[in-house]
This record gives sequence, structure tokens and C-alpha cells, in this order.
Amino acid sequence: MNFAQREDQELDLVPGQVVGLIGAPGFGLTRIGLRMLAGADGWLACVDVRGWLCPAAAWEAGVSAERLVVVRCSDPIQWPQVTAALVEGMGAVYAEVPAGVAPQMLRRLGALARARSTSLILRPVDGELPGGITFTRLEAQGVAWYGAEEGHGRLRSRRVQLLASGKGTGGIQQLIEVEDDGTDAVRVVSRVAVAMPERAVG
Repeated sequence: MNFAQREDQELDLVPGQVVGLIGAPGFGLTRIGLRMLAGADGWLACVDVRGWLCPAAAWEAGVSAERLVVVRCSDPIQWPQVTAALVEGMGAVYAEVPAGVAPQMLRRLGALARARSTSLILRPVDGELPGGITFTRLEAQGVAWYGAEEGHGRLRSRRVQLLASGKGTGGIQQLIEVEDDGTDAVRVVSRVAVAMPERAVG
């Protein structure tokens, strides 16, 4: 993912890079991850840990039904082997990460994705990802819905604020806003650099 792109471009995956989507349910991160997956080449896979992921949701996000494989695996012992097999043979993988997966297994998975030039999106269902795995880390900061003022009306769009960091942002934290109006497109609509916290001395 290259954040030097224009703001009106969609979020793009780069072969061999690992993207981390961090945040609690309700921020629309699954939708963002699926939309990112839709732009990748080759066969695409989703690893569903919670049993929530419906293939129709992926199709609505623009993922081609003919290229999509959905695998359900919630066992933290089997999950690394299942996901590694998909990384070996797919063009891109969106994988929810169950609680209890060992950090060294996640690091091996990231190294495998880089070696196979497979785009990998990791979405922990609880907590964080260990450091040094992701090329770009996207952490949900807030969400706003538009179109249902005063408790009624038709929802028009959702905007999610994400804190982007890592090598994909050139080492500079960026607060980006992603708009989803229910179509295939999920667009970056604004971006601002965020000052890194300074360490107190003395």
C-alpha cells in the first residue's frame, strides 16, 4: 500500500506486503479489508474466524465471485497452517486472526507472504498484532454515519478515521479518512500528518 497516492484513489494492495487492520467491531474494517482485497490480482481468499463473513458481503464490496475462496477456521492451532496454505497459492488473502495465535507464527506468515509476493491483510478479532509484521498498520480511530439526522432518514455514507503508520507511510503517522457510500468504491477522502509523541528528557 502506497500512501503517496492521490487522496481520491482507492486503497491499493501491493504484492508481498502485509497490512494490519486494527480496531473493534463496528468501524467497518471488514468492509474496508474486502474492498482492498477486491483490487488484487489472481485468486482471492478470506479466512473467517467469527463465522460472520458472508460471501455476498465480499461480492458487494467488489470481490469477484469466480475468484473468491472463503475458509472458516477459528482454531488458533490450525489457523496458521490454513492461512499459510492460502498464502502459498493465492494472489491475496484477507485473514481474521483468532486470539491465541503465537506471535512467532504471525511473523512466519508475514515472511511467507513477502517470499510468495502475496498481499496479506491481517484483521485481529481481539487485541493487536506483534510489532515488525505489517508494512502498513491501519488503526480505527472513529466512525461517523451521514444521512440519518435526528434519528430518521436514509443512510448515505460512512466515514471511518484510520491512523496509518509503518513503512507504507514512510514512517510518518497519518490520520486518513475513508468514505464508504455503499457502492464498490471505498475512497480516501482526507489525510493529515500526525506528530509523533516526543519522549520527555530529564
